[in-house]
Amino acid sequence: MFQNFITKIRNIIADNTTLALTDVFTPYLPQDDENICCVTLLAGSTINNLCELEYNDVVFRILVRGNSNDTTTRALVDEIFTVLHLKTSVSFTGGKIINIVATSTPVYVGIDENERILYNITFNAKVKGD
Repeated sequence: MFQNFITKIRNIIADNTTLALTDVFTPYLPQDDENICCVTLLAGSTINNLCELEYNDVVFRILVRGNSNDTTTRALVDEIFTVLHLKTSVSFTGGKIINIVATSTPVYVGIDENERILYNITFNAKVKGD
């Protein structure tokens, strides 16, 4: 289920961003490109009843590498934030995303060795398996 969940998140980002995003990766950013992001699973939890798994609280982050221009990088980060924050009722093979909520606003991480700006956004998704 989690592989399909990550693929769905990647597709949502790729299909719904109109700015300069060139690609979405998992679980890390390659060193070469700019205006890219990666989706990485973080710690989550399960909610069980006596008979079956009810839901998963899936925590994931989007690490965005823009370019050296903070204005365009922040615009890209804001667009990714808007695409995912408060997203509801998204089906994927093996489950359904009930909702996605950002746990904070985008956080400036720093710059890489090529002076490209990095931002991180952390999300919590409530996911029900089939």
